[in-house]
Amino acid sequence: MGDMSALKLISLLMSTHVYFWFWVSVLILINTFINLFFFRRPRVTIIPNDELPFISVLVPARNEEANIEACVRSLLAQNYPNFEVVVLDDNSEDLTYDILCRLRDQDYRLRVLVGAQLPEGWCGKTHACWQIAKASTGDFLLFTDADCIFSPDALLFAVGAMAEYRSDVVSLMPDYIAKSIWEKLTIPLLAVIPLAFLPFALVRGTLFPVFAAANGAFLYLSRKTYFEVDGHRAVKSELAEDVKFSQHVKRRGKTLSYLDGKNVYKVRMYKNISELWTGFTRILLPAFDNLFVCFLGMFIVLNLFILPPVIACYGYAIGAPWASVAAATYLAAVGTRLLIVIALERDFALLTLLSPLSWLIAFVVACGSIYRSLSGTTEWKGRSYEGGSGK
Repeated sequence: MGDMSALKLISLLMSTHVYFWFWVSVLILINTFINLFFFRRPRVTIIPNDELPFISVLVPARNEEANIEACVRSLLAQNYPNFEVVVLDDNSEDLTYDILCRLRDQDYRLRVLVGAQLPEGWCGKTHACWQIAKASTGDFLLFTDADCIFSPDALLFAVGAMAEYRSDVVSLMPDYIAKSIWEKLTIPLLAVIPLAFLPFALVRGTLFPVFAAANGAFLYLSRKTYFEVDGHRAVKSELAEDVKFSQHVKRRGKTLSYLDGKNVYKVRMYKNISELWTGFTRILLPAFDNLFVCFLGMFIVLNLFILPPVIACYGYAIGAPWASVAAATYLAAVGTRLLIVIALERDFALLTLLSPLSWLIAFVVACGSIYRSLSGTTEWKGRSYEGGSGK
């Protein structure tokens, strides 16, 4: 009798668990569908040349000899009449500076700076961005990364986005390039995560910092706004500086738009599993406010994306009535990713069926990020950081 009661209790708990996460998956699918109405691609606004602002495109570069030339050439090829490209060589240990000097000699619009030594309490990228912003002369600033390639109309898209959405800060999600199987499994999650979990109407329509998103490879804002909010100095010790900066500008009462930049620029973040592991374990935990929030995110991912197909198989094996509900949760997760694939023309449709594997990799990366952060130091591009602070 006792065994039967225990089995009934377990079955009840299992059923409750399965139905709860099914309805959560439905809500996320609905949120994704709504978000796609707000996550638009910027348009070029027709403005007379003499009314276009002078833009400084700012590129911090450290050990980027493999990427820097293609990036700079794409920037210098802009269909825009009034801009400069300023690249700061952040004490590179390779040929980055030599390549930049060669390119500078070919085009007067390129300025090359040499970064100062990293001071206590700063991370490398935030310090480089702060230096380069102070040295720039543009009325508007576009911060980007050295591994990005831009379309010829990228600056026109930036101006158009700010004019259309009337935001103080505009950030664009890139067209992510993924070639290896590991990249194809994981990189698309960079689009899935914000679109699935954030209400984008609140990103643009409110000043609540919790509803903030940005990509450090494309941050466009006026010079006035940048220095009003104290720029990257306000997030000087943050490894995930783009997320923290987007939250900071909203705390300072500035509006933010995060848009689809597929037609604006592209980037291949990591080229193999080693780079992927190093890069994502570096920034994942720092992107969260604290360890508790990170664990909460991992708990949600585990129950929403990883376990449902396992539970469904187990349920079908024992003839449980809730097995189909668990299967439906898996299909809702696949549907969420497939919806983003179709709408954004990103990712690979067949790989959406392997979503549990993608999320499992993300879960393992999160564990690695926690271990890496708590173990003492984080290594990135030849520098060591303790927790989230530069040293």
